[in-house]
Amino acid sequence: MKKFYILLIAMALTAGTAFAQSNDSIERAKQQEALMKQQQKEQQELLKQQQKEQEQLQREQQKAAQKAQEERMKEQQKLQQEQQKEAEKAAKKEQDRIKREQTKAENKAKAEQKKAEKKRKREEHYAAWNRRPNFTADPSISILADRRIYTQNSFYNSIGANVGVTFDYHRPIAKHWDFNIGIGYRFTYLTYSHLFSDAELAEPLTHASFNGEEKSRTFSTVVVPIKLSHINKDNNHGWYLGAVPGINFGTENAAGAKFNMFRCDVAVGTQSRWLIFSPGTEIYFNLVPTYSSGDKKIHEFGIRFIL
Repeated sequence: MKKFYILLIAMALTAGTAFAQSNDSIERAKQQEALMKQQQKEQQELLKQQQKEQEQLQREQQKAAQKAQEERMKEQQKLQQEQQKEAEKAAKKEQDRIKREQTKAENKAKAEQKKAEKKRKREEHYAAWNRRPNFTADPSISILADRRIYTQNSFYNSIGANVGVTFDYHRPIAKHWDFNIGIGYRFTYLTYSHLFSDAELAEPLTHASFNGEEKSRTFSTVVVPIKLSHINKDNNHGWYLGAVPGINFGTENAAGAKFNMFRCDVAVGTQSRWLIFSPGTEIYFNLVPTYSSGDKKIHEFGIRFIL
């Protein structure tokens, strides 16, 4: 009996222990299941968070890519606009160049046409006037004096002569009128004529040194005659009026008188035509004093024979 109770107690203890162990196993299983569920939940939440982060990253990457694409498109559009502007600028420049060339060509054509028309009219005039532009070579010899020729007791009275040659261009400008311009050279010999009365010679001469040291001068002159000529009906004769400016060389250190470097003659004369010559006679007066001494201004005048 005692053994039976011991066995019963042992079985009870074993059953209690087994029950307790079973309860513990069930509790652990529940805990494990709860833990697994919690882990699954956390894992799901982690996956959701990672997915959200991935989606956010993708959205940011897409935005960045879209922004970069937009920036590239803007840069490309800007580059295209600049290229278009450059092309438009180059096209406008080319158009302007073409327009300038066309305008230049038109102006040149108009100028040439105008020039041809003027030439045609000139040729018609030359034919109608029976006279064309021409050149002449005119050698000359002159006799000259100054305005004191009638006061021979003046220390500054002078007479002289010159020889020269002039090359003239004659251009018809109307039926009976020519415009002439040329260039020439003259060589002048000028001598002082000091004539006094016996009474004056009996007194001391204040300019004896001037009279003794220098009685004559020679100098050269380059002239540029400018004339307006009237031509007669026969086209071989006429008269002219003009101005002849010039420059004197070799007039330095004149004793007692100061020569002027410049001169300007007014001239009137006649002319004819023979081969390349236009012989005639000319009277001239130098508007600029040829030389001076103190307040005395000596102007030259003379007659010129054109051979």
